[in-house]
Amino acid sequence: MTGRGGCECGASAPCVDSWYEALAQEHEDPEMAAWHAPLVCTFVLQHPSRNEERFADVQFRLLQFFLDRGVVATNRLARHQVARNKSGGPGYDMTPLEPYHALPQRLSLPRFALGVADLRDADGGFVGDGHVAYGERMRQVADATVAGYLAPDG
Repeated sequence: MTGRGGCECGASAPCVDSWYEALAQEHEDPEMAAWHAPLVCTFVLQHPSRNEERFADVQFRLLQFFLDRGVVATNRLARHQVARNKSGGPGYDMTPLEPYHALPQRLSLPRFALGVADLRDADGGFVGDGHVAYGERMRQVADATVAGYLAPDG
């Protein structure tokens, strides 16, 4: 992805179709669904008009957690948070996310080297080349999202 294109994130074409297709495929493919949390965090952080600002810092930290600890630990943390919320626990447990960078306050949306459309495989699907390959692309897009926000503003 380069420059500011037709999408809020800077991609030449809108990412929303890729986003909805990935979500739909997750429902059909439980193995692909393992990357649901990083997919959601990446998309909404790259498209803040589709996000609620109050969740953005947690999403940014969760992406860093994913890059640091992997998808299995990320899903374990997500299940912990869901269980905590269902039991009426107080808010979000930030303890596991405290070591990570807070979402920087920026004057403008950063440029991202990769976006949701880059999750597609060579055939235009998501997991035609395997779930491991999809997971690696998810890692690369998550890394590009974090790097974009941590880059100097302007």
